[in-house]
Amino acid sequence: MLLIEKMGVFLKYDIEFAKKQVADLEHFRIVRALSGASSEFQHIFKLVTLLLQVNHPRLPGFVAGTPVGISNFTLSDYQQEYLAKVVPEFSYSQINAFSHRTFDAIYGVYVMGSIASISQTAASDLDIWVCHRKELKNDERELLKQKTLVLQSWAKQYEIDVNFFLMDQERFHCFRYSDAMTSENCGSAQYMLLLDEFYRSAIRLAGKPLLWLHLLVEDEQQYETEVEQLILNKQINPQDWVDFGGLGAFSANEYFGASLWHLYKGIDSPYKSTIKILLLEAYSWEYPNTYLISSDFKFRLLTDRTEDYHFDPYLAMLDRVTSYLINHGDFKRLNFVRRCFYIKATEDLWYTKAEGWRFSLLSELTKQWGWDQDTIQELNQRPFWKIKMVKRSYNDLVQMLMMSYRNLIKFARKNHVDATIMPQDISILSRKLYSAFEELPGKVSLVNLLISNDLSEENLTFIEVTKAKANIKPGWYVVNHAPKASELASYNRHIEYNPNLHKLVSWAYFNGLLAKGTQLHIFSQTVSLEKLTAFVADLTQFFPVKVPPATNEELHHPCEIRHLAVFVNLVSDPTKNFVQSWTNIQQGDLFSFGQNEESLVGSIDLIYRNLWNEIRTLHFEGSNAILLALKVLANKIHRGSDSPKAVDVFCYSENYQRALHDLVLTLVNKCIGIQMGTISSTNTPNMLRIAGKNWQFFFENRGMRWQEIPDAQLANIDELAHIAKSDEKAPHFFPHKFLSPQHNRKYPVEIDAFASEGFLQFFFKDNTDGTFNVYILDEQNHLEIYRHCDGEKERKIREINYIYQQADRSGNNMYHIIQRDFNYPQFYQLISDSNNSRKIIPFTAIH
Repeated sequence: MLLIEKMGVFLKYDIEFAKKQVADLEHFRIVRALSGASSEFQHIFKLVTLLLQVNHPRLPGFVAGTPVGISNFTLSDYQQEYLAKVVPEFSYSQINAFSHRTFDAIYGVYVMGSIASISQTAASDLDIWVCHRKELKNDERELLKQKTLVLQSWAKQYEIDVNFFLMDQERFHCFRYSDAMTSENCGSAQYMLLLDEFYRSAIRLAGKPLLWLHLLVEDEQQYETEVEQLILNKQINPQDWVDFGGLGAFSANEYFGASLWHLYKGIDSPYKSTIKILLLEAYSWEYPNTYLISSDFKFRLLTDRTEDYHFDPYLAMLDRVTSYLINHGDFKRLNFVRRCFYIKATEDLWYTKAEGWRFSLLSELTKQWGWDQDTIQELNQRPFWKIKMVKRSYNDLVQMLMMSYRNLIKFARKNHVDATIMPQDISILSRKLYSAFEELPGKVSLVNLLISNDLSEENLTFIEVTKAKANIKPGWYVVNHAPKASELASYNRHIEYNPNLHKLVSWAYFNGLLAKGTQLHIFSQTVSLEKLTAFVADLTQFFPVKVPPATNEELHHPCEIRHLAVFVNLVSDPTKNFVQSWTNIQQGDLFSFGQNEESLVGSIDLIYRNLWNEIRTLHFEGSNAILLALKVLANKIHRGSDSPKAVDVFCYSENYQRALHDLVLTLVNKCIGIQMGTISSTNTPNMLRIAGKNWQFFFENRGMRWQEIPDAQLANIDELAHIAKSDEKAPHFFPHKFLSPQHNRKYPVEIDAFASEGFLQFFFKDNTDGTFNVYILDEQNHLEIYRHCDGEKERKIREINYIYQQADRSGNNMYHIIQRDFNYPQFYQLISDSNNSRKIIPFTAIH
């Protein structure tokens, strides 16, 4: 026992008492973790330390030469019985003959997260920290990593997800934990807040105890000093402990990065992430005098104030968030977070019996919240919700995330957050959030974020409204039942509306309402059931609903088109006014057909999936539909980008269907080929006669430009082509805005490929004289150029971020920056390789 006098307060370090308290808590948590768990989960949970302790070809996880062994390891009865069955001929002392080991390679093994909490369900992962010796060489550490990957595969055979994290306490302790961000790892986005979560939820499975849990330090800022004093006075031996350090060094940058990371996690696991997002918001509200949950947890444990405390990390989070929201009078978000908490804790309600300590505790909580049985029953039915409930839940979730994001920006503004410490993380986080939640014209919103197991409908009826009525817009409506003769006005009870049929059908398909067995119905003067059925068949055959999520590498790239489908004459078909003629006609005649020279292409719809897995749609209608479609498509295909993986054209014309299909497919492929550089182009003009007019167009790096050629001037076409190529007034689809007329219009063409609607993007390019150029694409893809800038790029980025943080959401600021949801500015660097070939990479700050 040691008494240290500090600021007139005597702090008592009773290590033996602390060991007893922590050991009792660990036993309590292990019992809870195994209580009600499946036999498969129990098997993995009980064996994982044995398989890190030993290495044998007949045991799971064997990797030859792996350094293994855990400090102070002892076999459990379950492990002894398992060894006796699997390798009875070997004694325990001989079993590690297959390992290269002169010492215990692992100091300790700890599980963290939801295990043993009210939120542990049958689907919960086992997140396991493996603290290894710092003396391990790189090849030994790699072997140990390979062993954990093999163990993950072994556990997966039992349908148990295990994630191993190799930790070096010295490296972690010295703030050098900077692995790349993944769905399971926050990368550089946070450090202390990850440690806070670890300390409040960790269960030691084997090895050395955690020193931090045993020391009741009054001031976390002085933790390291206190530990040094204890070692100096020989009250503790550092060799007996694992110590990841104290929780005293916090920064506003960490709160910012951690909050963004949990917003990112909210896409794939919304119910679990919601409470963590709000916890960080509560923490940031207290900043810089934040009192962490783990500190409160340790104080109660080591002062033996345990009778009124649950020691459940998820309940502790809920308590802190509840206090924060009540203090701010935000009862709407309080009700929502409670609903999310209940749904997360009952994810396995339909797979296990609603009994045991978790469900008893949830029953007590719902009574405290004043919930009636209807509310509970509604949430219990969550896996079977249909679209209206899912849309309501999705809208509530997005509103919550948006509010947290705005509060985060306010926090960054108040505390002068320096986002340059983690630009790649912020770029990835912002793009992931933006692609998932931002609503843009033509974009299909995916609303079922792990909410319902099945949104499919038995019947879907699509209804066209051609004339506006009271509170009813012209366009297309879908209802989720079969039509009734007495309900021709059933669009009043529609589940979704869109001006364009192809986007409405896409929304139903990609959100899972339109499934294989869905019966289709339609009320329309322009589209028949036969045509709708054909369109749905083509759409579903061309596009899979589920694809692998976009990787971080893909999110670093422009959102290039990956799968493109072109639909001709779906809602407007001029060919029905003509009788099919079997005489030979030129393909070019199809765009200027008959005596009145009408275009036989009345409408063109584009649907494509891009590299970020967004589903985008475009609609063109009228006599110039084909020209407009090619113009927009040319702008979206950039030289140097990867070619689309799939391109196809589908035509629904009553007449000339094959001819129109072939002609449009030829033009689309030509457009893509020229833009990709796979088809040579010498800037020679292309000519099409469309609806009685001659149109000359050129494919260029920045898209396509065109101009009308009067019939009288067709004889001088070569001269006109020269004029068209040199005419500065010729319209470009890609608009530019410059600081002043004297600025040179030349800019790195690689920037074109990164043009993304809605983002504010900055590209830095170094000059030979030590200065650098800055190329800025605003949210509408207008370009500004600042040449020969000097100073530090990091300082420029801080200034830009500050301007963004100060901007209001209407763009009411001198720079006209529009602060939207999830579109934090993006920063890039143009670099050249040894062959003088330029490429664009995310900007990385130099420290």
